[in-house]
Amino acid sequence: MELILHDIHADAIESALAKARQYRSLLEPEIAESICLDILNIDDNNQQALVIYILALTDQLHHTEKQSQIKQLQKTIARLDSEYEQYYYTGIMNERRARFLISQPMSHSFAYADFVAAIAAYEQAEKLSPEHNDDAILRRNSCIRTIEKEKLQPRRDSEDILVDMES
Repeated sequence: MELILHDIHADAIESALAKARQYRSLLEPEIAESICLDILNIDDNNQQALVIYILALTDQLHHTEKQSQIKQLQKTIARLDSEYEQYYYTGIMNERRARFLISQPMSHSFAYADFVAAIAAYEQAEKLSPEHNDDAILRRNSCIRTIEKEKLQPRRDSEDILVDMES
């Protein structure tokens, strides 16, 4: 049997988008990712498919082996037409990576750096956000609360550690 991907029909894109959203809500981001790739294969600038694809990839960042997808995420985010969405989804990517790092031993200082990067992206998104859209503010505040709750601190440079050891 030959394993060949088939193209979906252009008039099935809306239905496929609905299915991709549904699979994300069912916590099956790999299937949502695949559906988005099918859509993007025939409509490579479909903004809705790009957003769902980004979210499906970030849904998978809690898997250690999926951490290598950051470069793919960054390339996909850059394809978004809206500067607001570019900043917002960069924040999402950094925040979700930070939340993954919190669960890993010895990674809290790295989580702090990713939360700070997320906050910076959300602040840029907030400046560009559509009227009555406070999504970036809500995400930013959540990051700050997590930093405080987890008592996260910036990573100490190796020079700081050496100075402490010499004292």
